[in-house]
Amino acid sequence: MTGTQRSEGSRPPPPSRDGDGDGQLGELGQRGQRRRRTVLRLLLEILVLGAAAIFVILRLGKDIGDVGTAFNHFHWHWLLLGVVAEAGSIYCLSWLQQRLLHVGGVGAGVRNLLPVTMAANAVAQSLPAGSLFAEGYSFRQYQRLGAGWTLAGWAELSAGALEAYGLATVALVGSIVVGGSLRTELLPGLAFVWVGAGVASALFRRTTLLGRLISRVLLRAERFLPGRWCGRLSNAEQSVKQMACFRPAGPLWVKAWLVATCNWLFDSVVLVCGLLTVGGPVPWRAILLVYAATQLLVELPITPGGLGIVEGGLTELLTRFGVGITRATAGMLMYRALSYWMLLLVGWVAAGWLGIRHRRDDGRRTEEWPEGPAAGTGPGEQPKQVPAEEAAEGLAPA
Repeated sequence: MTGTQRSEGSRPPPPSRDGDGDGQLGELGQRGQRRRRTVLRLLLEILVLGAAAIFVILRLGKDIGDVGTAFNHFHWHWLLLGVVAEAGSIYCLSWLQQRLLHVGGVGAGVRNLLPVTMAANAVAQSLPAGSLFAEGYSFRQYQRLGAGWTLAGWAELSAGALEAYGLATVALVGSIVVGGSLRTELLPGLAFVWVGAGVASALFRRTTLLGRLISRVLLRAERFLPGRWCGRLSNAEQSVKQMACFRPAGPLWVKAWLVATCNWLFDSVVLVCGLLTVGGPVPWRAILLVYAATQLLVELPITPGGLGIVEGGLTELLTRFGVGITRATAGMLMYRALSYWMLLLVGWVAAGWLGIRHRRDDGRRTEEWPEGPAAGTGPGEQPKQVPAEEAAEGLAPA
């Protein structure tokens, strides 16, 4: 009996069952954490939206009933001009993306990039920190158009750098135009930001310099940073080295920066049209500065598209520069209707159309190659025309 008890007690528990139990518990724990984060995020968004609504109501005070009267004298021609200006902004961004992809040999036209731009904008405006999700969406769409992995990444990063440089340009011009003591306070800092953004965008034109910079940072950071961070820097260094074959000409890069700036300027015209639509005054000397500050609020990763934050911040900025609270609120509502809600609707329609077209193309390729896609392509991917520069460097997507 004793020996039997010892032999039975010495048996190890079945590893498969325990392993499965640990895996299930770990998976359940991860699901619980994701649910808690989702609930906390939702509560934070509701809190921010409620606080913004309370702020606007308290800011309006007894004038809250006059906001509706601002729409009694509605100027439709300014509204239509705002729609045209928003379309011009989208076109500029699509042109920028098209030219960057053309550097790598992708022959897609602007009309091919327009639905991608609108759909990516809808993704960015629908989620907190949506710009990150929009970049991933654009990356996959670039590959659909024939870009390799390296070209798609370079085009996405370069477009972001040029857009940041363009917004910094608008903010700098706004600080110069605004005049007074505000110019003295803001101009030095914004000039520094403008120079930094220009240098950052130039590095994507000469990625060899960017690779050397990352190498030096990695060499000095190996002693201080954790191994995973050093690994990420090393991966970034290798990716940047692969991008060295993309070298756009100087005149093209200057033109791309100007078009990126025009993208923001067209959108600032939408803000002007929103004020004029409801008969509100326009703070002409401060409008670019107000607009640039509003775009920073849009990028805060708290609510989708800065919803609630932009409304309260823009209204407050307009009133600080002499616009009455009633007209400022009405003008803000018109601007957000055009630059947020209209683009959100159009963008998701474009995303749906792209999804239907891609499924149709995948089905057509399945019929053409019943035994599988051509060599060198993955499931559901079309054969890509690889640029000569990528083929020479061995950068064609697997």
